Amino acid sequence: MTVERTYLPNSRGCFVCGEENHAGLRTRFFVEDGKVKAHLDPSRHHCGYENVVHGGVIAAILDESMGWAAARAIGRMCVTAELTVRYVRSVPADRPTIVETEIVKSNRLLALARGRIVDADGEEFARAEGKFIPLSPEQTLAVDDQLLYRGGEERLFDGLRSASNSTGRFPGSAGVSPSPSSNTSR
Repeated sequence: MTVERTYLPNSRGCFVCGEENHAGLRTRFFVEDGKVKAHLDPSRHHCGYENVVHGGVIAAILDESMGWAAARAIGRMCVTAELTVRYVRSVPADRPTIVETEIVKSNRLLALARGRIVDADGEEFARAEGKFIPLSPEQTLAVDDQLLYRGGEERLFDGLRSASNSTGRFPGSAGVSPSPSSNTSR
């Protein structure tokens, strides 16, 4: 049985997904079985103690993964309104683990997400819940203009971009149009 996997775009400088951030995780997020997932592949400098991934790194990757799940649910980039992490056991740096997150419920103003870090056997190391609020359409497209697309990544905001391009304004935005510097060629 083949599982379909679709990658999400990433950025240059983000601590979690930034490819040019040499101190960061350089994670690639993907969608599989309706969940946003990522392989956690930390380096030694991501550890607090020998072979134990730092709790802040754990919180950061859960936060970003849930943020992508929220963006997919709402159709806009989101920011974290609330984040709760439960550290079940130390996350070993030398053991393959995966982050998996999903939306519990959402509407156009808020998404509630949950996530966890597990190993191949399903052993849980950490779990989290978060509340996410969407950016404006203009802010979302400004962020999207900075994301890296190489081909095949899910284009979350093309519908938003099309709505803006066809009418000159965003639905529900009271006539606010995108800034002239927005890249509309995507």
